[in-house]
Amino acid sequence: MMRTRNWPIYLVLGLMAILGLALVIFYVSSDSDGPPTPTAASTATTATVSVSGPGAVTATAEPVVVQPTQTIYTVVAGDTLGAIALTYGVSIDDLLHTNGLDDPNVLHIGQELVIPPPTPLPDIVEAAEPAENSTPLPTALPTPTPIGPPVVEIARVLGSGRLAEEAVTIRNRGGTADLTGWTLSDEDGNTYAFPGVMLFTDGDIVLRSTSGDNTPRELFWGRTQPAWNGGELLQLRDATGALVDSYIVP
Repeated sequence: MMRTRNWPIYLVLGLMAILGLALVIFYVSSDSDGPPTPTAASTATTATVSVSGPGAVTATAEPVVVQPTQTIYTVVAGDTLGAIALTYGVSIDDLLHTNGLDDPNVLHIGQELVIPPPTPLPDIVEAAEPAENSTPLPTALPTPTPIGPPVVEIARVLGSGRLAEEAVTIRNRGGTADLTGWTLSDEDGNTYAFPGVMLFTDGDIVLRSTSGDNTPRELFWGRTQPAWNGGELLQLRDATGALVDSYIVP
């Protein structure tokens, strides 16, 4: 009779156990629906915004790269590559490389040149305070030595007396030189007048006595007979008639 009377207590305890188990399952299910744990991907530089649910929209902000605008210069009469480089603050080598040019002496009127970014100037580092009894350091970089005026000379004469081989090389060892109106003559009165030609530093040009088409590196006199004889004196004069250089033909 004692066991029969205790069955309501056992029933209540069983119901409470079932209810407790149900509560545990409910909380575990609720935690699994929470926000995801951030991962290393959240540190990426690309920002992504997501909206969950039906019709979700994902927006991604990609970095924008702005391309610099190129400067184009059109060559006009009288231009030189050195003058263009000086105007835009770039080097002649940068102009040659950017535009795929091989010869700094060759420019054409109407030619379009891409101007590269200006060559950055070196930073001037201030010297530290000199220690006691020490030699002070210079506070600025030394000023570069300018190229100076043009130094044009007759470099050599080849093939004298043979029309097909006769050639005189004129070389410039100084600043840019304009040979327009210059002359090359000998003791017999043979005189060649140079057309519009620019010679840059360490540039040279060859004058050939025979016929041909002029180029920035070669000039053709168009003679039918040789001009130079061995042992005679050649004279190079500028547009004012002043003597620039003389040379004895070998």
